Amino acid sequence: MDNSTDRDQRELACDHSRLTLTSDSDATSVETDANPDWKSHSIELMTKSCSFDERVDFWREMVLRLFADVDISAKPASNFFGKMKSQHCNALRLTDANAAGQIVNRRHRYTRSEYEDRYFAILMLEGTQFMEQDGNEVLLKPGDFALYDATRPHHLTFPADWREVIVSVPRIALNQRVTGLEKRMATRIQTDTGVGRVLRGFFEGMTSQIGTFNAIEMERLAETATNLIALSLGTIQPADATLSRTRNLALIRVKIFINEHLGDPNLNTQMVVQAMMLSSRYINKLFEDEGSSLMRYILRRRLERCSADLLDPANTVMRISDVALRWGFNNLSHFSRAFRDHYGSCPRTLRYEGAEALLAVVKGEFTAQ
Repeated sequence: MDNSTDRDQRELACDHSRLTLTSDSDATSVETDANPDWKSHSIELMTKSCSFDERVDFWREMVLRLFADVDISAKPASNFFGKMKSQHCNALRLTDANAAGQIVNRRHRYTRSEYEDRYFAILMLEGTQFMEQDGNEVLLKPGDFALYDATRPHHLTFPADWREVIVSVPRIALNQRVTGLEKRMATRIQTDTGVGRVLRGFFEGMTSQIGTFNAIEMERLAETATNLIALSLGTIQPADATLSRTRNLALIRVKIFINEHLGDPNLNTQMVVQAMMLSSRYINKLFEDEGSSLMRYILRRRLERCSADLLDPANTVMRISDVALRWGFNNLSHFSRAFRDHYGSCPRTLRYEGAEALLAVVKGEFTAQ
């Protein structure tokens, strides 16, 4: 297939004379509310301005603020619209997005911040979308599910009005659960049977309740959501030829169990073996394909969760020892040594440097205002 020719034909069908916004300086904030709180855990936005240009400008600002820095093109029309309803926590952002036909391009590879270092999982609800990334191309229809990497170049075409669920997940969260993800972008996942059907029902139900979850509920739902996405990706033929489909699913199941029990100080090889009904030799063989082992993976994930808590401003009142105990470390000397070996600094230093970096960001935003 000649992707460039097909893309040109679709773009022409979608839009003959379009307005293209290519940089932050082009975007004028046209706020439906007086001043939207972009950092709010729950937000609902809609384009209401009179002119087409203002509506497209504000739509692009929505995308930039909540997702990623992209170029957006749309056919000049009096009925152009865009609206989003979104809720997020540290581990996930869930958004119900609905808009008129448009074309979305990301050309550069760098990220504006850690917040943009995400995978976007898409569940199509209405309309269609052509998704292209890494040489893969897929047409998504209502009920279809697919994933793409927000940090790398991608091309999305919406020929007409559309609505979809966008699940924004930190890249590290999925990379820890699924191998070979870079080869699974822009690949359709069926949602009519098995895990795919469960995933579709879960996200449709969760989306219908956006704005009603408290912080604790959102964090717990985020863990379930990430695990479901990982399981659904396991139904795709594995990209790594050294892993059979059965072994790939087994590795995902083991990782999900581990991540759900990191806070249990009794989590060890025996506990995983009994829960998974697999031999310790087989489980460690699965991790060998990633250059790791079962217990090294458990230690790394515990350290990463401790690091995330230490850097989270919401946990400033928590003692470092409480953070360590929270994630399964019952020997604080061992925790400190392992932390220093992994991060090159002690937990206290990391927390202090994180607080200093956050203060610098806050000062910069205040000065900009």
